[in-house]
Amino acid sequence: MRALLLPIVLVACGPSQTTPAMPQCPAAPSPSPSASTVSTTKALPPVDTAFLRTYAATRGFRLGTPRNATPTPDGKSVLFLRSAAREPKQSLFETDLSTGATKELLAPDAVAKGPETLSPEEKARRERLRITASGFTAFDLSDDGAHVLLSLSGRLFVLVRATAQLIELQTGKGAAVDPHFSPDGKRVAYVRDNDLYSIAVDAKAKEQAITKGGTEAVSHGLAEFIAQEEFGRLRGFWWSPDGKQVLYEEADQSKVEQLTIVDLAHPEKAPDRPFYPRAGKANAEVRMGLVSSAGGKTTWIDWDRGKFPYVTHVAWSKHASPVLYVMDRAQKKAQLLSVDPKTGKTSLLVEEVDDAWVNLDASCPRFLPDGSFLWSSERTGQWQLGLHGKDGKLQKTLTSGELGYRELLDYDPEKKLAYVAAAKDPKERRVFSVPLEGAVQPIATGAVSAPKFSKDHGVFVGYEGDRDGARRWLARSVDKKLERALPSVAENPPPSKIEWTLAADMEVAIVRPKSFVAGKKYPLIDAAYGGPHAITVTADGAAYAREQWMADALDAIVVKIDARGTPFRGRGWERAIKDAFDSIPIDGHAAAIKALAAKYPEIDPERVGVFGWSFGGYFSALAVLKHPELYKVGVAGAPVIDWRDYDTAYTERYLGHPQDNPTVYEKADVAYWAKRAIAPDAPARPLLVFHGTADDNVYFLNSLKLSEALAKSGRPFELVPLPGQTHQLSSAAANEIVWGRSVEFLRARL
Repeated sequence: MRALLLPIVLVACGPSQTTPAMPQCPAAPSPSPSASTVSTTKALPPVDTAFLRTYAATRGFRLGTPRNATPTPDGKSVLFLRSAAREPKQSLFETDLSTGATKELLAPDAVAKGPETLSPEEKARRERLRITASGFTAFDLSDDGAHVLLSLSGRLFVLVRATAQLIELQTGKGAAVDPHFSPDGKRVAYVRDNDLYSIAVDAKAKEQAITKGGTEAVSHGLAEFIAQEEFGRLRGFWWSPDGKQVLYEEADQSKVEQLTIVDLAHPEKAPDRPFYPRAGKANAEVRMGLVSSAGGKTTWIDWDRGKFPYVTHVAWSKHASPVLYVMDRAQKKAQLLSVDPKTGKTSLLVEEVDDAWVNLDASCPRFLPDGSFLWSSERTGQWQLGLHGKDGKLQKTLTSGELGYRELLDYDPEKKLAYVAAAKDPKERRVFSVPLEGAVQPIATGAVSAPKFSKDHGVFVGYEGDRDGARRWLARSVDKKLERALPSVAENPPPSKIEWTLAADMEVAIVRPKSFVAGKKYPLIDAAYGGPHAITVTADGAAYAREQWMADALDAIVVKIDARGTPFRGRGWERAIKDAFDSIPIDGHAAAIKALAAKYPEIDPERVGVFGWSFGGYFSALAVLKHPELYKVGVAGAPVIDWRDYDTAYTERYLGHPQDNPTVYEKADVAYWAKRAIAPDAPARPLLVFHGTADDNVYFLNSLKLSEALAKSGRPFELVPLPGQTHQLSSAAANEIVWGRSVEFLRARL
């Protein structure tokens, strides 16, 4: 990890509105209120910096919690990763579900001491997964549960559960990336130096090349940036069910633009040059091949790659041939293709079409023993799960639109039961059983996040959060006879004071300061995201710890709002954001805030601020420009400014191709609004901007463009570069800087 230096603060002020020729800048980056304000306003309580240090040191109270919890195939134990409460280095643990006894199976220091060394591919994988932990960050469990595969600093280790024997695999020079067991657990495949290799689970075994000729520009076995970041497909190779073949991706990035990331803290270092496909420009050219697991000639899979360049997910079940889900670049048409593993020829099973964009559900298809399969679709306007025959035709719809289907979790072939995550309330997520014949039944009434099922289909494990802030990591049996907690050593966040409501038909979470007094007027802070494909209003009370701290530090009311464009409210609600980044999210939040002010007299609509990160940073920067009558101050973290500088798949999904929609892109550009006054007397609202200089998702270029536009238009702003930090702010010091300065900035202006 690069060292974090103290941030540089660039302060820019535009000309005074009363004397345009004379620039007036504040005396300090966060100016104090005027003397008259100080003399008539009660002083705010001091900022609770102890909480901020705790929040940063515990990574938002996530360190010390069970991660990657996975039941063993027999459902008798659960394996998981866990660190100490203030130490990001994770070890492997096991909990016996019959007794509750938990033991540490392996610590990273027992394998290798000293700092980790990560390959560029592993750094990119962790960034895509938003992993800030160290030590063991993932593991693979063999199908029989006998062996656990772990990676550390590019070295591979296999733990024999029965004997605690640790086997280091001799993988040769270069880091081994993304390792996975063969179906019989006897071999491990991985990527090294852009080619696929495999090795027997034996300390004396030698690795065997599966592919040859891979380069940085044309890699074998790695998922390209778009697949990882936008489609959630992190893998680039898959074993056949019998272990005799491997299906792998070849990603040719030779035509993809390379952007430059300079380590400002170490100018003596050469810059990084990652491949990054900006909107409207070239993507990686992806093809999929089938090769013997012993190596040899590749049989390339045949589909219309020109028409369907994206491969969003891949599946290979023992009950069917391998399948690819491919999509056109506009993301308005997608096809599920069955692949002949001998010839590479494909046949169409299912086609999905949408006038705006096709959403993805990577949990489907799930093949049944007779070759039929479960498939989810949004074609009716609501997500529903259906049973399809071998030929791909829909045989039966299994869930109603009202159930609120989210994801297929498991299928029990003996009971002919599917298990799904679903909830009618967009704030929640529950587990239901869905029989092929009969009625849907709830299995877990708590809000369970992404649970994993055991191979015997009897046990599942997941995180459960309640509105009161209680946090639990539980293993449950589907017959409801077992409930076993996985031990957490994390520090718990302080309780939050939250009210959930609707405002202008939008879901809202209201966080009041703990010192709240009825009859008093409070500023309102919009903790915004506002982008598509994500919700911020959740029924998990523990998720609002930072918002509660901000409410207390600012003596303000903090709100989260899910306006149109967010998921889980139906197709029409979500697709409203198409071609409308500059209007739908912000206008929705503005309408919700006005409705809240009308409903709650304690809200002062004359003192409204906004902060956000990523799309939320874009939202904040745009909000103070488009709605200065409402938003008096903004804080923007890692904001996208010009969407032509963001990646192809995300941007073109919602805004189309830049050549086809130039006006849409222009109006979505923050710089476009920075150059325009909304009204002749519209005030210029102050804006604080943070950005990591090593961000490979939203490049630092964006905040530089914003700074230039604001400076030229004479608007007040502050830019705080965070040297060496990426999009996810892995440093505790960086988090403390960002949130501490944000509160200071908002306090001074509200």
